[in-house]
Amino acid sequence: MQVQKKKVYPQKKAVMMERLQKLLSEYSYVAVINLHKVRSNQIGQLRKKLTDRAVFMGIKNRVAIKAMQGKDVLKLADYMKGQSLLLFFNTDPFELNMMLEKNKVMLAAKAGDIATQDIVVPAGNTGLQAGPILSDFRELKIATRIETGSVFINKDTVVAHKGEVISGKLASLLSKLGIKPIESGIIISAVYYNGMVLKGEDLRIDLEEVKNNVIRVHSEAFTLAYEIEYPDVEVIPAMIADRYLKARKLSVDSGYITEENVNEILADRETKASKLRQLVQ
Repeated sequence: MQVQKKKVYPQKKAVMMERLQKLLSEYSYVAVINLHKVRSNQIGQLRKKLTDRAVFMGIKNRVAIKAMQGKDVLKLADYMKGQSLLLFFNTDPFELNMMLEKNKVMLAAKAGDIATQDIVVPAGNTGLQAGPILSDFRELKIATRIETGSVFINKDTVVAHKGEVISGKLASLLSKLGIKPIESGIIISAVYYNGMVLKGEDLRIDLEEVKNNVIRVHSEAFTLAYEIEYPDVEVIPAMIADRYLKARKLSVDSGYITEENVNEILADRETKASKLRQLVQ
């Protein structure tokens, strides 16, 4: 009977697998980072910023997946495609993702790149001299005119929508116009978080939108509490002020004199008497 030998991994792979397993035991969360169009200096800068908070680990996908066998974190395997990096951390994933978002840069486009957002060529003087380049503008449906020998773009023009492939001709023209439309940075593809896998897009928070929503909800809640006379600490001062003004107006209209409204009543009656005199004259 032939005994199947246990597969022996090369020393380097074995060390990497052992280190990955150690990091999995030391950190609560692990993220898969997409390295498409990420510069090495960007990673280096983030390593310094996150020295005390996270650990970056470069490892081949198949080796990482092998090291994760038998562990719940293997759920990340579906997101480990192409060139990727693992990030181990204990920081709140949403906070970490906001930090990564702030460290993005804009790069020049190349043929075959995917637009990371709508690409707009702005109206105005391009600084380019009229000549063969006019045919490129026409082909890309960018309306232009010639003034003092320079090419002017008539209006803001969307030349590529988010998700579209950038052609070589468009990439070349954008470069000549000094437009860097490709957003590049360390993007989280997915993160293993408390037994769940969160996609990168689930971690993106629009702080301005959240702020506006909180302000709107607070305003609506305040209005509702005010209308139903709910005795909340924030609502009571407004309710008292409103009731005071209504009571004071009622006392003035009815002629009920108090120390507070006597002058107001006299002024009101004087005004009414003056109007009456004008009518009978």
